[in-house]
Amino acid sequence: MKGLYPPFGDPRSLPRRILVIAPHPDDEVFGCGGMLAWHGELGAEVRILVLTDGGAGDPEARTDEIRATRREESLAAGRALGDFEYRFLGFPDGALGTEDRLAERLREEIADFDPALVYAPSPLELHPDHRAASAASLAALRSLAAELGGERRALLYGVNAQVPAGVLFDTTPVAAKKRAAIACFESQLAYQDLAAKCDACDRARTVNVEDPKVETIEGFVDLPWDALGPLERSAASLLTLVQGAERSTAAARGLPETTAVISTWNKADVLRENLDSLRAQTLPFARIVVVDNASKDDTARIVADEYPEVSLIVMPHSAYGACETFNIGFASARTPLVAILDDDITLPPDWLERTTARLLAEPETTAVISTEIIEPGMPESYIQRSREAGRRYMSTFRGCGSLARREALAEAGYYDERLFIYGNERDLTCRLLNLGYRVLQDPEIVTYHKTPFGIQMGKRSLFYHARNAWLSMLKYAPLSDLLRMPFLVVSKVLLRGGKKEAAGEVTDATGTIGIGRAVRETPGAVWILFKASCSILYNLPYCLRHRAPVRAKDFELPLG
Repeated sequence: MKGLYPPFGDPRSLPRRILVIAPHPDDEVFGCGGMLAWHGELGAEVRILVLTDGGAGDPEARTDEIRATRREESLAAGRALGDFEYRFLGFPDGALGTEDRLAERLREEIADFDPALVYAPSPLELHPDHRAASAASLAALRSLAAELGGERRALLYGVNAQVPAGVLFDTTPVAAKKRAAIACFESQLAYQDLAAKCDACDRARTVNVEDPKVETIEGFVDLPWDALGPLERSAASLLTLVQGAERSTAAARGLPETTAVISTWNKADVLRENLDSLRAQTLPFARIVVVDNASKDDTARIVADEYPEVSLIVMPHSAYGACETFNIGFASARTPLVAILDDDITLPPDWLERTTARLLAEPETTAVISTEIIEPGMPESYIQRSREAGRRYMSTFRGCGSLARREALAEAGYYDERLFIYGNERDLTCRLLNLGYRVLQDPEIVTYHKTPFGIQMGKRSLFYHARNAWLSMLKYAPLSDLLRMPFLVVSKVLLRGGKKEAAGEVTDATGTIGIGRAVRETPGAVWILFKASCSILYNLPYCLRHRAPVRAKDFELPLG
């Protein structure tokens, strides 16, 4: 049977390189002042990171210098507890949730100090600045867990809401130091008796402790950095249920929520890396959906066991095409935005933050933000040419790393499942263009793709790339372009040299790069192309029934 209270921790067993994240200049003492006193006595190296300037801490305007006053009070409190280093970031008090780059700034600060132990506010806090600080801190810690390596702990404290503590520390021997530190905050004590309130909280923690010598306790959520994601999601669900709070970090920041949709088949190892990078986002996904096409490599068990926050959809057999499995994921999304992701990609920590900001800066007619895909074997000149071209509207997008408006995808009918796989992004873009939407390529935001550069060698790849390009153009190319297409395919695609592709001359020719090589090197290529031609003829009635030539200026044939 479990005890009546969490176990006591020994301050002497804690790491000696410690970072404390405080939303305001005083929260470091109210939240963990007793532990700071312990660390001071034990000679630990402590840096205190105060996020806001404290400018809202004097509602009656008792002093004209409240920011400077609170800074000095914080430094004085630190001297009462130990010999600590302070860094004041100076964000405006009361508006921390509006700082779009807060998580990235905290990531930089944490990486710079490289602590083994971090104190930060709990996601159950009530003050908006505290919640914003918690969300940004947890995102930064998650994103750095693998990068910095080693065993790293987070102790999450509560100032205006008690935490469900997993560890307690007896602060009785240092309680006088904490009270002395609190006494330094005269500007705040003028409004309420914070000393008595903090003392009451610390005493309340002893309610089930029968040892009369234990008079004050500080309690914390105690987790490794890479386990903070499930805590944050659970806390958000609880706060939504009991307080009507925002469901996600995005909602709390006034941003549209995003569902990540991934289709996978027998790629458990790379999917792990993918999901780890999704967990590490500075702006967390509101929901992650993985559609598993009946993998035989234990994918479903791994996702269920290691990523309980992921919504897992397992197909009954593996005969479904990627178009259909992605569509199932799209249809399950309820958030305004959908991230379209391959299973073998990884995202930089600020990927969702940056793509969301870019989409919000665009007109509502921009349906998709397509990112710059970095792949093994990709020539540097190709990347450079794309970056030189800058942001541009396109006739397709990269389905391995894009952010889209869910309603636009639904209005366009998602992917055409008849295509099965490959070329489906260009086909969908044609329908988006017909509806008045546009697709933006942003080379400043990158996605790392493990699949090598260019179309994949192999019979299946050659068949679907050749067939689907024609099926889409039979549906959507203007007649004049359609009549020119056979000559252009031969001259600009099949006979195109690798040097031109490497030089970046076909930067936007997604789905055609390397097809000439595929025709030359794939065994039985002539027979494969013959079968593709037969399939095109078989599907011709379908294409004609759905024919809707695209007149939008962004439309281009898939030639490069």
